[in-house]
This record gives sequence, C-alpha cells and structure tokens, in this order.
Amino acid sequence: MQNKAVKLSAAAVVLFFLVLLAGMVLAPRVAHLYGAWRALPQSAIRVLIAAFYGCVVPAMIAMVCLFLLLRNIRLERPFLEENSRLMAIISWCCAAVAVVTLVSCFWYMPLLFVSAPMAFIFLIVRVVRNCFIAAIQLKEENRLTI
Repeated sequence: MQNKAVKLSAAAVVLFFLVLLAGMVLAPRVAHLYGAWRALPQSAIRVLIAAFYGCVVPAMIAMVCLFLLLRNIRLERPFLEENSRLMAIISWCCAAVAVVTLVSCFWYMPLLFVSAPMAFIFLIVRVVRNCFIAAIQLKEENRLTI
C-alpha cells in the first residue's frame, strides 16, 4: 500500500513539473489576462511575471529533489544522508521562493500570500530534516551495536 502512495506522489511531482514547464511558456499571457480581469497596472503585471520566473528555478530544483527523495523511499531507503541533503535543498528552495515573493509583494501585495506559507514550509521541512538526521544517527548507532 505504501508503494502505491509513493508512486502516486511521484506522479504528482512529475505532473507539477510539467505544469511548471507549461507555465513558463504561458506565464506572460496568463499574467496579462489576470491583469486585465483585475484592472492591474502594467507595473504589477510585470512584477507578477518576474516573480513567477524568479520562482521557477527553485521550484524545478525542489521537484527534482522531491522525485529523488520519493525514489529512495520507494526503494526502502528512507534514512540516508542523501535524503537529508535532498530535504535541505528542498527547504532552501522554499526559502528562495519566500524571498522572491516577499520582495515582489512591495509592488503587488497579494504575493505575501505566497511568501508567508513558503517560509512556513521552509521551517517545516527543516524540522523534518532534523528528525531524519536524528533517525540516521540512531540507525548508524544501532548498526554498530553488537
């Protein structure tokens, strides 16, 4: 059953990655449509586009790391140093998105609704990573015990 959940999560990661790729192509058009619908000034539309493109690279890096993490879990290797490193990369990607959107919210305030949750996710992933590091150390200690 767990293997199904991991496969489903990996499929969701791949789907989100594809949506992100499509978003890279469609972002300007979607931002202009949104700007017209909300009667936003051109400067706000430019900020939205810049914020999106500023977040794409960290999001893609995080997606790749999530996929690798899920692969290790599927292979029943959850407590590896590599996994804690992957979680660290994911957390810093969340922090990068939080910073980009926080800076952008000076020009378009609703981006604060992206920045705050991303900062919170950064903290959650760091705590989970610390738990994984403790589990890795415990596993290594138990392995060395006779």
